[in-house]
Formats: sequence, C-alpha cells, structure tokens
Amino acid sequence: MSYPEFIPSVETREDVSPQELAGIVAGRTAPLLMKGALAHWPMVQAARAGELADYLVPFDQERPLVVFHADAETGGRIFYNEKLDGFNFERATGQLLPTLRQLESGAFGDDCCYVGSTPVDHHLPGLRAHNDLELPGCEPLVSLWFGNRTRIAAHFDLPDNLACVVAGRRRFTIFPPDQVANLYPGPLDFTPAGQAISMVDFYTPDFEHFPRYRAALEAAVVAEMEPGDLLYLPSMWWHQVEGLDDLNVLVNYWWRATPAWTGLPFDALMHALFTIGGLPEAQRQAWGHLFDHFVVNRADSAGHIPESRRGVLGELDREAVGRLRKQLIDRLQRMP
Repeated sequence: MSYPEFIPSVETREDVSPQELAGIVAGRTAPLLMKGALAHWPMVQAARAGELADYLVPFDQERPLVVFHADAETGGRIFYNEKLDGFNFERATGQLLPTLRQLESGAFGDDCCYVGSTPVDHHLPGLRAHNDLELPGCEPLVSLWFGNRTRIAAHFDLPDNLACVVAGRRRFTIFPPDQVANLYPGPLDFTPAGQAISMVDFYTPDFEHFPRYRAALEAAVVAEMEPGDLLYLPSMWWHQVEGLDDLNVLVNYWWRATPAWTGLPFDALMHALFTIGGLPEAQRQAWGHLFDHFVVNRADSAGHIPESRRGVLGELDREAVGRLRKQLIDRLQRMP
C-alpha cells in the first residue's frame, strides 16, 4: 500500500518546549505537530533503547485489559466484517506487560494486535510523575494505546486531544469537521470501538460508491510522527491513525472545554435523530435554522433580550443545567 503523496503535511513546529505547550494550544482551532517536544520523557528514551517493557515494570498493576486480534488478511484495518453484522477482529482479555513483550518480540507475526484507550493512572499509577504534560486548569483523561501495524479508520472525538508518540512511527491523516458528509460515516450506534468511523477504505477507496471522498482527500493534511513527537488535535477533527512499525505506543490526553455537568453533545444528536429526523424535509430545514440561530450562533441570538430575561439563552450555571436535565428526564419518561 502506498500513501497518497499529494496530501500536504500538517502545520509543524520544532521549537516547542513543555513550558510553552499550554499557551500554544489554548484556544487553537487547527491541528499542530510539535516535533521532538517529548524527547525528554524517560519512557520515550526507554523505547528508543528497546527497553520499554522493562521500564514499565515498577508501575504495572497487572490489571486486565481488552486486546483486539485480527488475521493478517485484514491488513491491520480495524473494521466491520463483510456483512456489516459484526467486526473483522476478536476481543480477548489480556494484560499490559505480557502483551507489550509479545509485541516487542514480534510474536504476533503478520496478525494484528491492538490495545486502545487504556487509562494510564489505573494500569500504570505513578508513571505520569516522570512522563507528563503541563496543562494548567485541565483534568485530562490520559490513556495508553499500543499495537503493531494497525489502521484505525477516520473518526472524531469530542475532547481536545494531545497525542504523544512513545514508540514506533504513527501517521495521522486529518480532516476538518466540515468534511463529515464526504467521509461517509458508518452507523452511530454500532461501532468497532465507540466512535462512528468512515466507511471508506483509505488505501483502496471506491469512488463509485463514495464519490465525495475525493473532496475529503483534498481537504486532508497528514502528520508523520516519530517517538517524542506531539500532535494537537482540536475537538471534532476527523483523524485516521496508522501504526507503521511492529511496535507502536502512544499516550494521549483528552480534555473538554466545558465542565462534565454540561452533558455530552452526542446525546443531543441522538435525541434530535428521533425527535426531528422523522419530520418532513421542510420542517427539518426549519429546525436546522433554529439550531443554527440558538445553538451554533448563540452569541448573536439573545443580545436584544434583557439579560435578566434570557433564561436558557443566557449563561447557564450548574444549578440551571440541573433543572433543565430534570425537565428533560421528566419529558422523556412521559413519552408514549
């Protein structure tokens, strides 16, 4: 498989220090690759020396985790099966260090092995005391991802994301949020790992079935990453992730721009699908205008109303959100 050479590189900097990081990503709305920003991490240095598993021994709690296994015929692509009634991989229970040592030794051969979203503080408590990012005011979820040569289809995440390559080479192919229609997302409620994914095979795209995918490729950028590199991905940007070596390890930081008590936007999308999705087209368009006015462009929606009378159009605190949540729960429970 060859990578499309016409996709340009993402904006890149080679002079970012750990102390500058928080200021650089604050309020940023486009991806940024920071080369070598984490080369000082002891775990990156241990990985370069081929000693990552040994380095992690003092931190490991020997807790179970989920390991994805797929046959070599998949080419490392974590995806659905041909009938779309299941997946092309199997899930098994494993442990962190034994799986990592198998990857280091090449025990899986050409078969695919992949471990996703493993909480670092749960499985490797104390590791972040020596390998961490300074993000004042944030309480990020820090996770470990590792495997061999794998391909994770393009998907988006709600939180902002800092992806830190520890071992091996990674490639992120990145698409702006406005490319959602051109990426042909699959089912929202039946997914390989929680997030809807693009149904297009990046390396063998079927342009007859997915003609708009050409436009997505024209809007894409790529981040080619090595150990010690750091990538900032803003919320909602689509990204395909490839592990390019027999051992690839990544640590990522997720954090939200709003408090957890504001709820998950995806829940609003799912609610809208069954309350608005079945309406006639003209009515769906009308509701689209309301969402644009009151939600997407909310800064301009209530300036003509006295602040004391803005209600839900004003700034909502935790108490007000709690009242709204209760109202919504009551209404949902009264549904026929």
